[in-house]
Amino acid sequence: MKKSIFIISMLLAGAVIALNTGCEEEPKESCEQDLFCDNTVEVTACCTDGTDCYYTYNGQNYPDTQQGLQDLIEALDCTTTKSASLEEAYEELGFRLQAMLEEARILSKQ
Repeated sequence: MKKSIFIISMLLAGAVIALNTGCEEEPKESCEQDLFCDNTVEVTACCTDGTDCYYTYNGQNYPDTQQGLQDLIEALDCTTTKSASLEEAYEELGFRLQAMLEEARILSKQ
């Protein structure tokens, strides 16, 4: 009797462990939004599980690549005359966008 209770409890414990390891969690997506171009344009940065990241602007997604970032900056077209040069304006915009994406990446890992 004791032996059969022990065997049954071990089988149940094994079944629970097998079921828990067989299930995958849904990927967690996290997004951050910020305003650009003198607070007139909204850009969203999203990441799923800290790896699959992208920007969204005006209904279009831009990948988390150097080319995607450059395409997004060109699409925003919000250079200001406050900057000493167009190159500095693009650089500042790029840093802000990358910081926003990094925040989304961190939140999606939690």
